[in-house]
Amino acid sequence: MSSLQVVAQDFRIEPEHTASDIVIHDDFLGREEQQAILAFLASPGWGYGSFSDPAPEASRYWYKHFAGYVKTGVETHDLDQTEVELAQNAPLAAQIWRRIQATILPGHALTRCYANGYPFGAEGGLHLDSNIRSHFTALYYPHQSWHPNYAGETVFFNEAGSDILASVYPRPNRLVVFPGTVPHVARAISRKCPELRMTLMFKTAAR
Repeated sequence: MSSLQVVAQDFRIEPEHTASDIVIHDDFLGREEQQAILAFLASPGWGYGSFSDPAPEASRYWYKHFAGYVKTGVETHDLDQTEVELAQNAPLAAQIWRRIQATILPGHALTRCYANGYPFGAEGGLHLDSNIRSHFTALYYPHQSWHPNYAGETVFFNEAGSDILASVYPRPNRLVVFPGTVPHVARAISRKCPELRMTLMFKTAAR
């Protein structure tokens, strides 16, 4: 009887995510900061082969890794060292992270920071950033301009993947923050888009 009681106490049904879990912060950086981070991201140093769908035939795209976990998330990594690593590799991104931590995600530690670059023809796959509800992602759109015909929205789904919770337009200088347990996908850009769709990601964990 006691063991059944322990199981009952430990079993929790988490509420499903809603659109309110996806929080948008527009005009997040000052104009000069935005221009600086865009120039930094657009500079050489991209690698190719990142993916959000592990299937062998899944689309691949460009990436830049700045700090933190690289592969599975089970690597041994000192969270305090992650911020040091980011400050060394990408001081501008470290400055943005400190602002996010101070104003939006207090009490969170940085676990990873990287950038993605989608050319025309690359597609994301529906995925989770984490299976732990206290892990969050802050996603920044650095472009100075973006046209609706370029597409490239970030689309968030319910847990079953049967309906859309929100579709976030990659508006320039927009930051969107969400739990890593929300299924989401970066939609492909259209053939009208002459640019690489770049995003800067900060993955976090509540301490």
